[in-house]
Amino acid sequence: MKLLTIALTYLKQTFASRVVLIFSLLMPLIFTVVLALAMRGLGPDDAPRRWTLLLADEDGSPLSATLTRQLEADSALDVARVPAEELASRVDAGEAPAGLLIPAGFGAALLEGRPAEASLYRSAQDVTDAQLVEQSVRAALASVEGILDTREIAAEALQTLGAPVPADSLEEATRLWETAAPLKVRAESVTRLQGSEIPIGAAQSSPGMAVMYVLFLTIGGASTLLTERERGTLRRLLVMPLRKGTLVGGKLLGIYLSALAQLALLILFGRYAMDVNWGQSPAALAVMVLAYAFAATALGILVAALARTASQADGLSTIVVMALSALGGAWWPIEIVPPWMQALAKALPTYWGMQGFQDIVSRGLGLDAVLPEAGILLGFGAAFLGIGLWRFRWE
Repeated sequence: MKLLTIALTYLKQTFASRVVLIFSLLMPLIFTVVLALAMRGLGPDDAPRRWTLLLADEDGSPLSATLTRQLEADSALDVARVPAEELASRVDAGEAPAGLLIPAGFGAALLEGRPAEASLYRSAQDVTDAQLVEQSVRAALASVEGILDTREIAAEALQTLGAPVPADSLEEATRLWETAAPLKVRAESVTRLQGSEIPIGAAQSSPGMAVMYVLFLTIGGASTLLTERERGTLRRLLVMPLRKGTLVGGKLLGIYLSALAQLALLILFGRYAMDVNWGQSPAALAVMVLAYAFAATALGILVAALARTASQADGLSTIVVMALSALGGAWWPIEIVPPWMQALAKALPTYWGMQGFQDIVSRGLGLDAVLPEAGILLGFGAAFLGIGLWRFRWE
């Protein structure tokens, strides 16, 4: 009972502060909206975006023409034909996020079963858009491969029957492929989809700002222990008929509950104000929220243990939170950074928090998918808490 009383007292004192309300509740909401706008995505009700793809066809074969038609039929692309010698420079100048060069001999190589390669130039100025365009290009190439497979299967069947292969078999295969009735597939997630979805807009900023700002709240909360130590309040509390474990447990519970409250607010704001799909599995979301709040609370205790004064902890918290957020994928999708940064991010709790939340938001996965991330976060939390309590100086 005393433990709960201490926790509730902490919550009352914390949220009675106007500074805390502004910095921990209002600012995350503002930055969630600002970053969503900056990343051009505020939910499914927005008009679908279109990206420009510069195209240079040096082949001029029926297959290159088929590939061009597939690209032009993509509702996400505006295909603009340009001379081959200008393609790379115009992409580099920022005219389009990507440009595709279909070299001479492309169609002949495909028909003869030889390796055929089309060159895609991606802009370094807009990596996310370039990757989205690349997905459309790969889909169009897959359609061309499907046409060739259709022609090959039909040719083998005719040869088996001893019938001649029509000269216009490629054109007929193309016509049948392009006019075929759409196949309806019921999709069910059975495994993790690595890198298949790059979150943009509110789908990135909503979990990202939640992951970042909860660290400010928990580290700031743990720093109050330093303030109480400097003022002598902690010493007086420890001489009262109150076990140290009860006092520490009450403080930790209060910080943990404040983190849960902040995460709940930011998730509800993202869901109802910005139409972010926070998944169809309440259990998965609850597990991730509970696990990340625990890791964040424990990190707060660790930072407080490493700092000598409350002011030092405040300065250290800014460095720690900014570094963990940027490297862990809270500011931008982790998928767009170099592989070495993605590997480095796996050593950070913010990475696993973002991966778990993105499994829910962007990949539509359920409880089984987030259990590994939740387990890793609990491991981080246990390590941070153990070291923090061991190093913390009570007097």
